[in-house]
Amino acid sequence: MSGKKRSDTMKKISIFTVALLLMVGFNFHQPVAKAQSEEESIVKPKDTSNFIKTSGIITDVVKQDETITLTVKTEEKEPQTTILKLTEDTLIFNSGTTKALKKETFQKGQKVDAYYGKNKPMLAIYPPQISPELVIVHDAEKFGNVKISKFDNKFVSLDNDLKLNIGKETIIISGKGEKLDQKDIAGKELVVFYTVSTRSIPAQTTPSKVVVMDDLSPQDTTNFMESTGIIKSIASKDGKAILTVDTEEKEPITTIFTITNDTLVFNSGTTKTVKIESFKKGQRIDAYYDKNKPMILIYPAQITPELIIVHDEEQVGSVKVSKFDDKFLSLDKELKLNIGKETLLVNEKGEKIKQEDLNGKELVVFYTITTMSIPAQTPPTKIVAINYLSPEMKEVQKIIEKDHFMKNGVKMIPLRKVAEQLGYEVKTNSKRFSTTLSLGNSTIQVTRGKKTYSYNKSIQQFKEKPVLKNNKIYVSEDILELLNQQ
Repeated sequence: MSGKKRSDTMKKISIFTVALLLMVGFNFHQPVAKAQSEEESIVKPKDTSNFIKTSGIITDVVKQDETITLTVKTEEKEPQTTILKLTEDTLIFNSGTTKALKKETFQKGQKVDAYYGKNKPMLAIYPPQISPELVIVHDAEKFGNVKISKFDNKFVSLDNDLKLNIGKETIIISGKGEKLDQKDIAGKELVVFYTVSTRSIPAQTTPSKVVVMDDLSPQDTTNFMESTGIIKSIASKDGKAILTVDTEEKEPITTIFTITNDTLVFNSGTTKTVKIESFKKGQRIDAYYDKNKPMILIYPAQITPELIIVHDEEQVGSVKVSKFDDKFLSLDKELKLNIGKETLLVNEKGEKIKQEDLNGKELVVFYTITTMSIPAQTPPTKIVAINYLSPEMKEVQKIIEKDHFMKNGVKMIPLRKVAEQLGYEVKTNSKRFSTTLSLGNSTIQVTRGKKTYSYNKSIQQFKEKPVLKNNKIYVSEDILELLNQQ
């Protein structure tokens, strides 16, 4: 193998190694302790922070709409690249002055530390694209240290590295800049700014400033991840459209999207459905795919999206994909829907539905104007309700399609196959004609020929009695709602 080929090969290996590490959250760094007993037990490492850190030098700054995109490279012989996407919600501080910075002030050559939620879903591509919650910009002139960690009630970091001696001069604020008291920071994730510390274990310091990070318990605001780019090439195979899409960056990221007849495709302006064969090179698209879908770690990433929005260059239109509460406020608090008589409400099949049918669904909202309020409000022109199915439930649907029958107008489904697909342990008692399903703290007991069944000792009722057919127990399809809740 030539030197150049060997170098290229090693670079590819390095690329995928970094992407893999980012995906798993660098778990290999976490210590495993062995108990001093005959039975070895694994001691779980203490959860010292909600964040993963990545550091490097800014090599490129791009502004697009309200987002600032930074290209950051590590300070290594073979540097690794990370793409940081900063929004209005990103906290940015100077390490020396401790002051908050605006995202528009970034410059090439600055050294930064970016912190992002370790449970945040990530696209399995290189370079990784991250939307960090916090960025620390190193001050080239004024010295300052920064510590990000959870702290206990005695203000000792959970990694036992630093103890805080809060003084009268210590500024304590929330991520929004609101002043807080010392009692407000106990047991929280903190961003600690300090200059000097003792040489003790743990080191002690009187911090100049403490910022309390918001709780990062992730709210499930959508079932989808979004990827945006320009179509560079189109191929057809077995009735599917294969789109090669590049992001709009100086160093674009390529993704291969496979569009099938099951993929929902809409025009952002007209809100009409788009046929697979009508895709064109140069079109800008937003692809939405199930964030719980298993991904193969390859580059370019190959994804079969559930939804595609094709940007209309002539007719203005905006699209919001999100879960909404019962007052039709998006769970990310960005958009409130004022549904009117002119709003077209449809399901995935294009069939008209009622407003109450939107509850509990992921919504694709088409709109043109919004108020300047927070949250913005809009009278949507069209709403598509998506009945989301988890990967497990999609497999269940495949089972049911192949194995079911109708009884008195009710669909009967194979109990064991469906329950085991959803992770239940299934036991039968031939003497009592009963089947017991167990998962965690939930127990469901079904008796052949009886319309009633027990769920954790409470009595429930099927639409139709369970029956034995081809040596299998079949029950009415309404049990799926209960099975899928566990």
